[in-house]
Amino acid sequence: MAFAAADAQRAEEVRRILVAQGHLPWTDPDPLPGAEWRHEMEAAISASDALVVLLTADAAVSIAVTYEWAYALGAGLPVFALIYEETPEHPRLQTVNRYDARSFGDENHFWDHFVEDFNRQMERADAQVLAARPRASETVEIDKSVMPTAPGYWLVMRRGPLLNQLFQLERAVVNIGRDLANDISIRDSQVSRFHLRLTLQEQDYFLNDLGSANGTRVNGVQSSGPRLLKDGDIIALGDSILLTYDLVYLD
Repeated sequence: MAFAAADAQRAEEVRRILVAQGHLPWTDPDPLPGAEWRHEMEAAISASDALVVLLTADAAVSIAVTYEWAYALGAGLPVFALIYEETPEHPRLQTVNRYDARSFGDENHFWDHFVEDFNRQMERADAQVLAARPRASETVEIDKSVMPTAPGYWLVMRRGPLLNQLFQLERAVVNIGRDLANDISIRDSQVSRFHLRLTLQEQDYFLNDLGSANGTRVNGVQSSGPRLLKDGDIIALGDSILLTYDLVYLD
């Protein structure tokens, strides 16, 4: 969410409402000025599905808030503006999804309207992304020069933005998704913020899709419940990411 520091209480209210709907909103509790702050914001926005802006008098004059919604629009993300006060607005804000709290006599009616439309818009956006991407072949020629050698459990990216990167699985629970809070973060629009989870049970990892928008497939088969992983399995996240699950045993 993008909001002025003075509107933190309102932002917390919006966050609670979105969490209750099953969303995972991210807010910056203490934004810092300068290049490092911009880089942090850009990374967070790029990893998000949408941006909610709280429009108040303080937000209208905030350089940080303006930067955030402008960056989101430039990145092609849907932007939702919650309007609380009469303020001068940049013309580009007239093009986003707008919800004027002042036009509702009852606050609960306003939130019902916003939540219903927000959920509908996000479902539509997910469907458009999925329809726009033809399913790529999951046949991949593995580069044998890129294989893990140290004993353990490994994932290797065979197609995607981190091509040939090796990830050693060292935790009992490994979360994978687009959000930076995951153990393995994959920055791709086909990957949900929290896409799947690997859980170690005795000597084996099991895969669970976390209700991702574009699904998880193992060896071409859609995975919904716990799925036992075996050496050499090919894991597809949506239509753009392929990982192999590789085991290296002690000599």
